[in-house]
Amino acid sequence: MGNQQPLAACPDCNSTHIQRIGEDGYFCLDCEWDNLSFVTGENDSLISALRNGDINARREAAQALINIGDTDRDLATSRDLSPLLEALDDSEDDVRYFSTVALGKLGDAAALPKLKEIEQHDASELVRQGAKTAIERLQT
Repeated sequence: MGNQQPLAACPDCNSTHIQRIGEDGYFCLDCEWDNLSFVTGENDSLISALRNGDINARREAAQALINIGDTDRDLATSRDLSPLLEALDDSEDDVRYFSTVALGKLGDAAALPKLKEIEQHDASELVRQGAKTAIERLQT
């Protein structure tokens, strides 16, 4: 995909609300379609990237963790909760947003207090909306 033109719309839902992730990655903010590579192996490299990577690595790690709970990517473990909660304090809106979505999919109610704080006080409307959606998902 590196030599192709940037995507203008999501190939699944045709939404123009797509987020570019790195050089060749894309994520749809409306239907959660992505073209990122299949994630395999232990979460250690993802968590390390989420905590210590540059902005692109942090975005890609947070986005990859959104796939928690997908049957073909079974990434979720209880040890992912703390790094995802820490990522809610990241300076980048995208990292915080992707982390809220991942926390909603993780399904651990221990994330509720931090998500409620983010919903009320985050500077980004997108992040606040992500937190709201995650809260709704965790409370049902």
